[in-house]
Amino acid sequence: MVAIDLSPKLVDLARDRLPATLGQGSIAFLAGDMLDPALGRFDHVVAMDSLIHYSAGDMAAAVAGLAARTAGSIVFTFAPRTPALALMHAAGKLFPRGDKSPAIEPVPPAAIRRRLAASGLTLGASERVASGFYISQMQEVLPR
Repeated sequence: MVAIDLSPKLVDLARDRLPATLGQGSIAFLAGDMLDPALGRFDHVVAMDSLIHYSAGDMAAAVAGLAARTAGSIVFTFAPRTPALALMHAAGKLFPRGDKSPAIEPVPPAAIRRRLAASGLTLGASERVASGFYISQMQEVLPR
């Protein structure tokens, strides 16, 4: 298994929290861009909240790029554009941000599904994931 994040600090934290019962070498931890073709091919991809900063077009292109290097399924989550999230997102833009962290990009689920299908990808399950204030949309892309 390969675990990738852009943040070396988060990669170190994940490595430190790895249960000893998994054994050494079970997971390769990498700091970098999951979209980098130099990482090679994958059996399956799970991208939890990795694409929440992408527009629908960029997200579809990223998933299509991963699909070209993935033998099995891809499961990813994104911030679904809902009336409540759109309102919160608009309100948040009224306040200056003190840091330079990227903002989420709410995407209508139908829009990403249309773009993925137009890229020739086969779509699987899609489900809303919600717990408290956390709302996300899971989308599965099936193997070609």
